[in-house]
Amino acid sequence: MSTRERLVAVAADLLQRRGYAGVGVSEIIEASGATKGSMYFHFPGGKEELAVEALRDRATQIARLIEHLLSSSPDAATAVAAFAAVLAARLEDSDFQRGCALATAVLDAGTEHDAVRVAVRSGYDRWLELLEQRMADDGVVDDPAAEAVLVLSALEGALILARAQRDPRPVHTVSRSITSRWRTASGTPPR
Repeated sequence: MSTRERLVAVAADLLQRRGYAGVGVSEIIEASGATKGSMYFHFPGGKEELAVEALRDRATQIARLIEHLLSSSPDAATAVAAFAAVLAARLEDSDFQRGCALATAVLDAGTEHDAVRVAVRSGYDRWLELLEQRMADDGVVDDPAAEAVLVLSALEGALILARAQRDPRPVHTVSRSITSRWRTASGTPPR
């Protein structure tokens, strides 16, 4: 892994666990094994530029996961349930330290870090687009765009609640609630 890739990976992990304000440049440098000079060589804009790249990278990874689940599942409900299961398992495996990197970072970045907000928005927009398209293809809801917002918002909120409670059940509960409505509407028995 190159120095740049290490910096991005370490920053993404720290942002996911502690948010934008909770992570310092010196901590990123130390954890990555990079030097201060190499960090600023790769990211002359400093912490904000590195955070933006780390968030874009993490958003792309999750988009790939969503794409895989949507394309390999027989329907949107199965894909969303699988996505929720992955999110819950990752949260639990991290001892409830790693929720959604995008949510954690944007919640405390403040209004002065517009580039961070834009990177997060771009990631969310891509996830919403993927969900909306699959729901439209399946025809399970009248307004796929609104339903995609509901799904993503509910899962993000459930991750926060699960992290606070140190219990993955909120993620599973939200998933079951949403997907059972679709299965009922399509005539498929709820799971």
